[in-house]
Amino acid sequence: MRPTNEDTVEVAQVLALWGHLMDDRELDRLGEVLTEDAEWDGSVFGFAPVVGLEAITSVLSADGHASAHHTTNVVVSEGPGDEVRARSKALGIVGGTVMSAVYVDALRRTADGWRISRRVIQVK
Repeated sequence: MRPTNEDTVEVAQVLALWGHLMDDRELDRLGEVLTEDAEWDGSVFGFAPVVGLEAITSVLSADGHASAHHTTNVVVSEGPGDEVRARSKALGIVGGTVMSAVYVDALRRTADGWRISRRVIQVK
């Protein structure tokens, strides 16, 4: 689908909320940003790719994640069916060092709003 301006704002809100939930360690709220069957690929940082909200929450509960998550430069584009694609820059703090990454996301419209159905993290 081709995203409307309203879709783009809603998607940006979901991507921003991800960072707040991670930083506040409110992993029990990840269903507010992820689909139940979401795929998460943080293999660039040594984490095994996982599928499903419960598995993602488990991986994100482990040590070794950034202590701060900032999402910037969000670009939302057309996707298949009732989905859109988003690409954004991520800034994080890991052990006192700022690092940059790219989030490559697929988002699906659900009854509760837009949710990330697939996230791949890349380092550029």
